[in-house]
Amino acid sequence: MFGLFSNKNNNVCPLDEEMRLWMENAFLWLATQFGQDTILSKKVLMPTPEYFPIRYDGSQTSLIKTAEIIATQMDVNLDDVNLQTYDESIKAFDAGMGHQLFTEVDKNSKEKLAAGLYFDKNKNGKYDIFIEQQNLSQPEKLVATLAHEFAHIKILGEKRLDFNDEFLTDLTPVVFGIGIFNANASFRFFQGSDGWGHNSVGYLKQKEWGYALALYAYYREEKSPEWIKHLAKNILSDYKKSEGYIYAKQDKVFIEEYKGGC
Repeated sequence: MFGLFSNKNNNVCPLDEEMRLWMENAFLWLATQFGQDTILSKKVLMPTPEYFPIRYDGSQTSLIKTAEIIATQMDVNLDDVNLQTYDESIKAFDAGMGHQLFTEVDKNSKEKLAAGLYFDKNKNGKYDIFIEQQNLSQPEKLVATLAHEFAHIKILGEKRLDFNDEFLTDLTPVVFGIGIFNANASFRFFQGSDGWGHNSVGYLKQKEWGYALALYAYYREEKSPEWIKHLAKNILSDYKKSEGYIYAKQDKVFIEEYKGGC
């Protein structure tokens, strides 16, 4: 039926079998939790002024305006959130506190810095969310970090699970149409004074983001949708491989049960 995807190489899943099954089952769980209509009807947010008419100058105003857009998209009441910034370099928080979204500063470094922190409701009944202040001048990273921390509200704060699952939290923005940002933020090359390295934010890997977004498009019955042009080249490559596999294996996708652990 889909001659475009008839190449035999498309029969090879870019993910290992356990991860594929986990992701498909996790996606269906999220669809059950937040509703099929959420996935089908919400617009896909893209990194353009149309969706984010904000001047990213590192100001608190840029943070609040971005948070308002993400909160609306994810059905989060921003009045229930105490949103603050912090400087990760001064180590203001202990590693055991809250739930942290990590960023790796270089592929050759074991050091991980916190891009965002989520805490449950404080004594005033608000969720404490802290965003590392350097993110305020990096729009894509800021959106991804806010989406991840707001996903903690949707999963933990709304009592959908009683334990923290960072991989599921990473996946949650996809069903709300924000996956472009989290995927792109997961792997970005940069050139430093001593060569090339990469920044990465979050827990899912590059290939996993490609598959997650391909699942999202497939669920919405969108083949090669216009919004994929905003994906970073490496993510787009994995998206296309994943899309090819999904259409070649429609008898398997969203059908098989994941039997692994959490």
